[in-house]
Amino acid sequence: MGFSEERYELEPSRSYKVFTLLDGVVFDAVTTTFNSSPIDTETRRMFLLYLDVDSGGTGAHIIQFKVQFSRDGGDTWFDYLQGPFAALFYEDTDTADGIKHCFSGVCGGRDMRLQAVSTSTSATLTFTVSAYIEFWQ
Repeated sequence: MGFSEERYELEPSRSYKVFTLLDGVVFDAVTTTFNSSPIDTETRRMFLLYLDVDSGGTGAHIIQFKVQFSRDGGDTWFDYLQGPFAALFYEDTDTADGIKHCFSGVCGGRDMRLQAVSTSTSATLTFTVSAYIEFWQ
């Protein structure tokens, strides 16, 4: 029996699309909390979250990231507390030179979003954040 390309063709396992969750959002005295737009994750199984964080000023400011899932179309959001997502935060000294980190997880609901919350930021103590997400089966 000969090799059949159709018979052995594999379905792509990655979405090949990276979604932007935050695009250069500055956390300061005005913006202290930011929720990304929700993404439908009903048919997705795994995700990779990319974080690009930089801080300005030296103080004791902190930024926390929460991956959240909703089961009811976005009316109620639940924090995803598996692995590093249980306490994913950075102090300004961690990000003074900028960081680029990524973390993987399992999709746990019908809709997903990223919430970023800063503490003790001001006009001179800031964070600048970009975040992206990619899915695969």
